[in-house]
Amino acid sequence: MPSMTQADVDFVDRAPLVITTELSLRQPPQAVWDVLTDNESWPDWFRSCKACRTTSEARTGVGSTRWIHVDLFKVNERIIAWDEPHRWGFTLVDANVPIAETVVELAELTPDGNGTKIVYRFAVELKPWMRPLRPVMRWRFERLFASSLAGLQPYLDAR
Repeated sequence: MPSMTQADVDFVDRAPLVITTELSLRQPPQAVWDVLTDNESWPDWFRSCKACRTTSEARTGVGSTRWIHVDLFKVNERIIAWDEPHRWGFTLVDANVPIAETVVELAELTPDGNGTKIVYRFAVELKPWMRPLRPVMRWRFERLFASSLAGLQPYLDAR
């Protein structure tokens, strides 16, 4: 798979395109964190996820890795933020569909009454040939994350 330029968490503040999805969930941050960081459960609640698995010896923490198949994309990711139960993020290492130079995804969880507010940011720098399609990609990624992350609440309710 083609390699990508890996980045740190601060890429979400300078990326050319950032998709932000916010959710309010009824469960406390630790319950949300436990599901969000359980790689193997992603196909059960993230609508577009076909498969996800841990690929490093360490299952958790900064530096751990995973492979995920979402929509048309099969990617390897490296965890770059792990502040349980508040902040979790990763950068893409490589991808089967080479449309982006760099991708960082960051989830921030904050208490919200008895529940949790989650802010999920998808930050991307598209390949030069994809940049004219930026409005279409924004539209596509906004829908992908909104519909897929919406699966968190029903999954948490069923646990």
